[in-house]
Amino acid sequence: MIIHCTKKLASKLPENTNKQNQQIAIGLLNEWQHWHANIITVQRKQCVIAVHDATRYAVFVPNMTKKHLAEFELHMQDVFINSLIKAGVDIALVDKAARYFTQYSQQLDTQFDTQCNRSVQGTMRLMAEELDWNLKHNGQHFDDIALYSTSAWLSDRPCNIKGQKECLWPIKAMTELLTKLPKIG
Repeated sequence: MIIHCTKKLASKLPENTNKQNQQIAIGLLNEWQHWHANIITVQRKQCVIAVHDATRYAVFVPNMTKKHLAEFELHMQDVFINSLIKAGVDIALVDKAARYFTQYSQQLDTQFDTQCNRSVQGTMRLMAEELDWNLKHNGQHFDDIALYSTSAWLSDRPCNIKGQKECLWPIKAMTELLTKLPKIG
């Protein structure tokens, strides 16, 4: 997997995670492995928001301490898989997503770089603002956030992608991508 980090997040990751391996994938596998991530502050808590490049599916990981950042992939996988369940994605597709995530984690080291796409960064910014506004508007405290439901909620909105006329719905797009991916072990 390739996670394109903002410079702010890259500076907080442990040194041993900033690997610059060359991973080559084609077609759907290439589409599957690219994510963008940013570190944000919500009510004085350090959080990471990751967005899948092709589908704009969001993964919100709260309370990321230095220790947690060292194991970012595990936290991201946990929230991603469980948020798919909360979003109502078919369990066979959730299982497929878990297998792909595990396969990429075991066979290939996750690559972190700072090559970012402004369109994806814009989506992350809008999602972070919407989360912050929602907490303030509802008078909700950060500790009351439902972890997996928040990622599903952030992904249940239309997103614009530069160069595309129609809006993309992240949950639907992720479901379609998982459906197209070939079955593995």
